[in-house]
Amino acid sequence: MRRDVRNSLEALHVHPDVVQDLLVAASEAFNNAVEHAQQPSRPEVRVRLQVGAGTARLTVRDFGTWRDRRSAMDRGRGATLMNAFGDVRLMSTASGTTVTIERRLTDDQG
Repeated sequence: MRRDVRNSLEALHVHPDVVQDLLVAASEAFNNAVEHAQQPSRPEVRVRLQVGAGTARLTVRDFGTWRDRRSAMDRGRGATLMNAFGDVRLMSTASGTTVTIERRLTDDQG
């Protein structure tokens, strides 16, 4: 997943810092989908990258049910990392969870 996202963004000449930010956010969303999807109806995680109008939109979807995290399980900083690198939206339904990360393609911090 990381290789495909990196190659796609680099082919569009996206700034390396922005590519790295999106890779970190995508990895966290993907890892969460693999680790936390409960009783998935399909053993897959879908990742979609859309680029247009100076923005990248990355969606990561699993096919499991949502499980609330107990405080003892909070060992990572995945949500914090995702939010640091883009505008994150989460939608959970009975058929799965979708995380959408949007990020401008210009590096406004450098």
